[in-house]
Amino acid sequence: MSNAAITLRGLQKSYDQRAVLNGIDLEVPTGQLLGLIGPNGAGKSTLLRCLVGLVRRSSGTVQVLGHDPLRESLAIRRRTCYLPGETGVYHQMTGARFLKFALGFYPNHNRELQEQLLDEFALPLHKRVRSYSAGMKQKLALLATLVPDVELYLLDEPDRALDASVRYALRDVLRSLKEKGKTIVLSSHHLSEVETLADRLEFLMQGQFVSGQRLQTARALLRKQPRIRLHPGKSLPSGARLLREEPDGMLVVATDDDPMQWLQGVPDDVIESAEVGVDRLEDLYQILLQDGAATATTEAGA
Repeated sequence: MSNAAITLRGLQKSYDQRAVLNGIDLEVPTGQLLGLIGPNGAGKSTLLRCLVGLVRRSSGTVQVLGHDPLRESLAIRRRTCYLPGETGVYHQMTGARFLKFALGFYPNHNRELQEQLLDEFALPLHKRVRSYSAGMKQKLALLATLVPDVELYLLDEPDRALDASVRYALRDVLRSLKEKGKTIVLSSHHLSEVETLADRLEFLMQGQFVSGQRLQTARALLRKQPRIRLHPGKSLPSGARLLREEPDGMLVVATDDDPMQWLQGVPDDVIESAEVGVDRLEDLYQILLQDGAATATTEAGA
């Protein structure tokens, strides 16, 4: 018997002849936290909606906790909590009323976690939701999603509109759920949100998962792109070209030759610090995005 909580084979979803998911395969073992990475429009939200039966797939097979969402979506939802990317809460209700309503669909709750989040979020539950800020609404939605004691959590950009302290608290909660054997799929286009949490990352771009070969090629290219910080008043030495400047002042460059050889030839008073061969997910993501855009341009001109 398969230990997979989620199994996809050839999943395809199209809208008006436009493929949003283009024949993807995926297997998520029980107890794994999967980070689903991709830019806006990559198909992440559509994929999650297919898993709980909110969107009907065009073709392929889907099994979630042993059920097909086309025929048994209710059985899946009884054992799954889904947080949509667009927070939807009833504005006319008070926060307390909404929470009671949302949690009422599940028989088992993690009361310890509920008290922890109520204390951490400090929501004015006596007030109507229409008075809440975007961040407060997201906290309320997270309470409704994380407190039920279920087997599978599908989270579409859960840290949307949250400040840094709440994001850190959320990460601790997700780690705790993973340690209890829960299966979690965390969708985001922010790599920093998932890189410290996920057991595994899948890059979804243009409706398909990025192949291992493409990732290997991107990583090889990344090793030729050192990150440097120049001493004040110094210019980029010859033999390298600027790719981009980071908010913290670090420069990402591409060298004509081996990066280490290039660095050895630069005078000591030019470069303050340098990083070579560091697999930063943000940098890898940028390469994959550029590669995807170049591929699309080539195909369009063919």
